[in-house]
Amino acid sequence: MKTQCLCANITYSTLRGRPILVRRLKLSNFRNYAGLDLCLGRGVTVVDGRNGQGKTNLLEAIYLMAIGRSSRGAADRQMVRSGAFEDFLAHAQVVGEAVTSSGGLSLQVDLSAGERIPGASGEAWHEAQRVQKTFRVNGVPKRSSDFVGLLKAVMFAAEDVDLLSGPPTLRRRYLDILTSQITPGFAREAQDYQRVLTQRNHLLKSIRERAAKESELEFWDVQLSIHAARIIDARLRVMNALDENMDPIHRELSGLNQTLSLKYSPSFETGHYEDVRDLSKMMLDGFREIRRREIGAGFCLIGPHRDDFSAKLDGMDVGSFASRGQARTAILAMKLGEAQLIGERVRDKPVMLLDDVMSELDEDRRRHVFDRIRDYEQVIITTAETDLSDVMGDLPVRRISIDAGRVVASG
Repeated sequence: MKTQCLCANITYSTLRGRPILVRRLKLSNFRNYAGLDLCLGRGVTVVDGRNGQGKTNLLEAIYLMAIGRSSRGAADRQMVRSGAFEDFLAHAQVVGEAVTSSGGLSLQVDLSAGERIPGASGEAWHEAQRVQKTFRVNGVPKRSSDFVGLLKAVMFAAEDVDLLSGPPTLRRRYLDILTSQITPGFAREAQDYQRVLTQRNHLLKSIRERAAKESELEFWDVQLSIHAARIIDARLRVMNALDENMDPIHRELSGLNQTLSLKYSPSFETGHYEDVRDLSKMMLDGFREIRRREIGAGFCLIGPHRDDFSAKLDGMDVGSFASRGQARTAILAMKLGEAQLIGERVRDKPVMLLDDVMSELDEDRRRHVFDRIRDYEQVIITTAETDLSDVMGDLPVRRISIDAGRVVASG
């Protein structure tokens, strides 16, 4: 397999003293990319091409290095190029060389399947095979919780318009990704919570089937309440900060004097709490109060895995009652507020990844969005359009054209 290399014409001498977030991206068997070695510079890069050629996949690879999972919520095996499953061992790899204010980083994600089942077709194996995902930082193996958030990135995608109207799992995922990028230890806390939740659910089911004693729940109730309180508290702190950022941005984008706010909806009554210990006690009391119901159900009925949040526009629920245009503007304000928040909390501004969102906006909103993002160190925009001069003007822009998983033009 020949890897396409496009780094020869890019230099960084003029960028000394200014951090570049992703300066090189290498892909092997990732989505529709058999092999690619691409250098990226500071400023704005526009990636164009027809739909279905691999523009989104390029951004997904970069975002994978930031959050450790697909930006589209896809299963890991879906990120492995289908043709790779014709080989005895299917393996995909994403490697990024990043520069931040704290120094250089080599970030690596490997997606590896087991040995091919004798006689199975590549397509059948692709559909059935589980893929193991591993992480390395500067060549050293890392747990996912220690990998997530080393590279900061914000992804804007056309399908984000459904974030506020879709199922709660989308909103929990969004909030946890943001919290992981700016709250040290949150990713590991979330993993610990999931581990304890799985154990407690198994015990609840066993008690329901009279294969375990109810008294065994007390230990797991305490453990889960501790992790749950830390997660909820971290989410609330991040959401409150995001709430402050997004309202003025929304007024600017919409041109209207309307208040955009966020409301967290826990799955149990919390009320006011003094600290995480206080919140943990509330959670523990909640477990004890609904114990009979949980045993009957055979799984945990309350906790951050069942929480939600909503956006309100002058008190109106955006997810339920806003027009598609209003929802899109609200989401843009959230994303821009997210980028601002990351820049406020850490030393590096995030990489800005915009996946074909400009085509969804009118000229005025396009200009407002671009005015907000143009000062970030690195902005990568995908588009099916060939001309974005209405918002970019004479700003220097690097252009990359993608066709069938290959860069066919770069300049």
